Amino acid sequence: MSPLLIGILIVLGILFIFAIVVKFIKWNANRMTTWFSIKKLEIDKPMKEYAELLLDEKGLVDVKVKNIGFFASIFIGNTYSLKKKEIRLAWFVARHPSVTTLAQVCRLVSIAKMHSEGVKGLKAIELNRWLNWLPILFIPLVLIGLIIDLLGGGIGLYTIIFSGIGLVIAIFSLTLSLIAMKKERRAYDMGYKIISEMAILNEQEENKIKKLFSAWKKLVVINTFANLFQAIFFILNLIFAIFRIGRR
Repeated sequence: MSPLLIGILIVLGILFIFAIVVKFIKWNANRMTTWFSIKKLEIDKPMKEYAELLLDEKGLVDVKVKNIGFFASIFIGNTYSLKKKEIRLAWFVARHPSVTTLAQVCRLVSIAKMHSEGVKGLKAIELNRWLNWLPILFIPLVLIGLIIDLLGGGIGLYTIIFSGIGLVIAIFSLTLSLIAMKKERRAYDMGYKIISEMAILNEQEENKIKKLFSAWKKLVVINTFANLFQAIFFILNLIFAIFRIGRR
């Protein structure tokens, strides 16, 4: 077996291990989220009131809070609009005042706070929500190049061209995701500080909520690289398959 194929197999093995780690981190984050979703808040207020209270405490009186409906929740979710200075709460979060939903609100209040302080790069969070799938385009673009070359009996020129386009898109998306990741992780740190200062949790719950925010921060990192690694995994598998077919 050639050194190139050995190298590809090693990289594939590393990516396979990464995929296992990703599944564990996602499972742990979902487990923590579910646990705190069951934990109801002692002061049973709508989450909109909690958000407005926290905004007032932080001096963000010009930021509005809006509850969005079921269908809007699917496409928008829990977000902060930089343009409208508005926190949007999904219908589930708005109707279920649990520790998890409060933690999500604290994250949004943190982003609003950073916005008021003039922190740069917050736009990346909004854009990344819609564009984080772009690295996946690398796969169909490479396939298009391969098909054109195979049909035309070319020397791989179109494969190189389309792969280059896919690579530029992937780099752009990764840069955007890295900026968004940095701001999101900061928002989670600030969110944990806010919920900790509220002193509504006992010591055990305090430790668990710390682990929840830690799990969410790891999830942000995982989601930043997941699509890119999936694209790399697919391309390497494709190259390995082509080499095996060529040797027959």
